[in-house]
Amino acid sequence: MSVTRDDAPGIVLTGAVVAGLGWYLLQPERVATVIGVAHGIGHPTAVLVGWAIALCASVVGTAAWWWGPIRLSRAEATWHLSGPGERGPVLAGRRRRAAIVTLVGCLATATVVAVLDWSATPAVLGAGVGAAVVIVTIASAHQHRSSDRLSRRRRRGRQRWSPALLHRDAFAPDDGFIAAARMAAVTLDLGWIDTARVARWQLAHAWMRSRRLGGGRIRVMILADVLRLSRRRGDLAVGVVVLAVAVALPSTLYLTSIAPVVATVLAYRAGCAWACGLRRLTEVPALRRALGGSDPEVTAIHAVVPVSGVVLCCAVIALTWHLSLPAVLVVAVGSSFATVRRATRPDLPFDAPVYVTGQGGATQPLLLLAMVRGLVAVVVTGLLATLIG
Repeated sequence: MSVTRDDAPGIVLTGAVVAGLGWYLLQPERVATVIGVAHGIGHPTAVLVGWAIALCASVVGTAAWWWGPIRLSRAEATWHLSGPGERGPVLAGRRRRAAIVTLVGCLATATVVAVLDWSATPAVLGAGVGAAVVIVTIASAHQHRSSDRLSRRRRRGRQRWSPALLHRDAFAPDDGFIAAARMAAVTLDLGWIDTARVARWQLAHAWMRSRRLGGGRIRVMILADVLRLSRRRGDLAVGVVVLAVAVALPSTLYLTSIAPVVATVLAYRAGCAWACGLRRLTEVPALRRALGGSDPEVTAIHAVVPVSGVVLCCAVIALTWHLSLPAVLVVAVGSSFATVRRATRPDLPFDAPVYVTGQGGATQPLLLLAMVRGLVAVVVTGLLATLIG
């Protein structure tokens, strides 16, 4: 993504608003009323360092892994780097820029964690710096391995880390990530990035050995959904990480009134991570028709896997969290409904009627309702679970 001078005032204003809200919400005395470090497991500094590393790896590290330390659009690679000039300095500059962005992201994440205990700030910030170094190193090694695989050459020594020798498809892949990121920034909908990630996985797994699944029609569709999830190791790993967070959170941190809300978000995320089959049926109506049967029947069958993820997460929460059984049941039912609603969201109606306000503004209510499909159920579930306790 590129930023022009015309975008600078809006970016500065947005940054100032976000910084002001962050400063207001992340005051230590305000944060201590809802979350803090649990005593008895270990030293608070060690606990916060562990959470800082985990958050940096899951948030910043995932972005660096999928985006790549060196990323150019296909047009930039074609028109700017195809001349007689050396492309090494340009790519090295992009790598340094990525390293700086990674460092800033890790420091920001570590600062948020350090709010829980300001006395642990030096250790937590040091952990953020170390995490940034590891993230950039691993992401760069992954990009160079991809380049070696594309060029079918294995480089050694200093050439292995030279950005000038990277294959073009390694730093400017035609995977639509840049266009998806721009659309996500314009429409405030992260579904574009998820679609680009799925398309990227499909390009890398265009051929798979088929398997004959026996049994009845319902059993075959469920097994096919399980097989699809097993091939999507990234989605499977996200579900495992959510379960790990559900186990580690009550052991290391204490949550007060926001515990039911956090439990709802975790259960909903676990279900969405395993809802790839249901999303494909929604995005490809021809596949749904090829399976036969009514739409409610096919939806119910393919909802078994994501609902299983929600139930598994709620079972872990019931065993490790201090929530009442009615609250856990509300979280399970509400998160399952929200997961199915989100996975069955149709294409966004960008041609929806526009409502012009009296002040000269314009909005599309139907588009906004479609964008928050499933998220409203998460909010309502969290509120009900909080009232029940």
